[in-house]
Amino acid sequence: MPELPEVESLRRYLIRERVTGRAIMGVDLHWPGVAMSDDGKGGLADLPGRRIRAVGRHGKQLVVKLDRGLLGLHMGMTGSLAIRGPADPRLKYARTVFHLDDGRRIELDDPRRWASVVLVNNAEDLTGGLGPDAVDPAFTAAEFIRRVSPKRSAIKAVLLDQHVLAGVGNIYADEALFRAGISPARAANKVSEARLHALYVAVHEVLVQAIDFIASHLLDDGRPQIVDAYDERMRLPRNAGRPCPECSAPLRTMKFGGRSAYYCSKCQR
Repeated sequence: MPELPEVESLRRYLIRERVTGRAIMGVDLHWPGVAMSDDGKGGLADLPGRRIRAVGRHGKQLVVKLDRGLLGLHMGMTGSLAIRGPADPRLKYARTVFHLDDGRRIELDDPRRWASVVLVNNAEDLTGGLGPDAVDPAFTAAEFIRRVSPKRSAIKAVLLDQHVLAGVGNIYADEALFRAGISPARAANKVSEARLHALYVAVHEVLVQAIDFIASHLLDDGRPQIVDAYDERMRLPRNAGRPCPECSAPLRTMKFGGRSAYYCSKCQR
């Protein structure tokens, strides 16, 4: 589930908790499958002793800049992060634990074990294959249209393609298409430039509103709530048969690559 807004909230959480400047003194892998490497041979053995310089993000990818190299963390479908004190018990589904030099721990909690971590030397190894970040101020409507308009695939599939645009997942794609009035099944190259511009605005609006929503609904310990976005941040109910909030027609659903799209056949063309 974690998409750009959820991962951005994790980035801000780590910064608020002042992990920048801290050294990673050790790593516990409670699920070895979480660790990857850029060369296919290593892992996290060389991580201890490296110091955190900055915490960044590109799309759904957290990018932790170290004094030597970078640590990439991807939350998969159910991953999250928590800062734990020396006396705090380890979280039930903590798959990777990073021990900091002040006694605290960063725990990667992931019930379904789809999250991943990787230590690399260059940012290109983490983000080189990704499209522009969806809320990067430098990512303009013109660039969005240039990337999307030639595609013959359904517009929903194009929005989900992280090589085209990084950060948008299933739920936020549906919401943006609903706000822009575009059917998820319409071929991208059949959407007018004016409507693609409206979609660009909707994507940005939906993601920024979600970031703000999460920031105002933190847990008591300051962690962001990583939950399915079926709440008041959304206008579109994700329930086939429910009335459209705009025209009251029953909402419909269809599948794209195993993922469900919800839409209104009257409002979205």
